[in-house]
Amino acid sequence: MSTSSTHAVHSPTALEEGDGRFCLRVGERTVRADRNDELLAAVIGLEYVEESDPEVLFLMRLEQAIVIATAVQESIVATAVQRHDLDETTDEEVWSALLAERETVDPGVRWEHQVPLVLVTSLFAPHSERDQPIGNIAWVDPTDDVTMLESLQGLGVLELLEHGDLAVA
Repeated sequence: MSTSSTHAVHSPTALEEGDGRFCLRVGERTVRADRNDELLAAVIGLEYVEESDPEVLFLMRLEQAIVIATAVQESIVATAVQRHDLDETTDEEVWSALLAERETVDPGVRWEHQVPLVLVTSLFAPHSERDQPIGNIAWVDPTDDVTMLESLQGLGVLELLEHGDLAVA
């Protein structure tokens, strides 16, 4: 589930020059940092490390998670159309879920289509009143720096390198 779309990824060059103990790769760029929030700033932007309010930091992660989930979903849909996994015979409910805004998509209790649905964990229970669906779903998890980084790696948006001791700061 990789996407070549990097329009959601910022380029904080100040972090790229460091010799930090953590490292990630976003496309052709390698970013080194001493803290997880600095790694995540490679995705969200330098303003992320300048913020100290935990609620604002969560909202920044959530906003970026929605942007990334949307971009990844669009990439997956485009690939599925090219492979003919989606076409004019595809059920309208499937198209609706795949093309809906990530904040409002409601796939029901189970998503069983072969094309994965990309969702953001914090938009479902226990964070909201919408039940978390099961099935062929790829999740972006903005709960904290580590879960966000790991879920972005799982989607193929970035590659964590030298991350054996990643921990929530």
